[in-house]
Amino acid sequence: GKMSLSMKEEYQPREPDDLSAFEGIPSDQWLTGKVVSTPKFGAFVEVTGKSGATAQGLLHITQIQDAFVENVADVLQIGQEVQVRVTSVDMGAGKMSL
Repeated sequence: GKMSLSMKEEYQPREPDDLSAFEGIPSDQWLTGKVVSTPKFGAFVEVTGKSGATAQGLLHITQIQDAFVENVADVLQIGQEVQVRVTSVDMGAGKMSL
């Protein structure tokens, strides 16, 4: 039997988003976002702040709807517009929760 291998390009981590535009947004303010990916644990949503800055935040699977979500892709599609709230911003880690 023969086996051929190829080398994968080195993984380039993406630059963390500048979350400063989202730091002061109250958690009861709704923003419009667009679903960019749907991993098993939730959805990454790109949101636009007042200044026009955009950033991605994680909408955890437990926050998608009141009912239990078995498969994120059954509820949310990539490119779908959603209403989200910023629940936390971790400037140090460059992470935002929705």
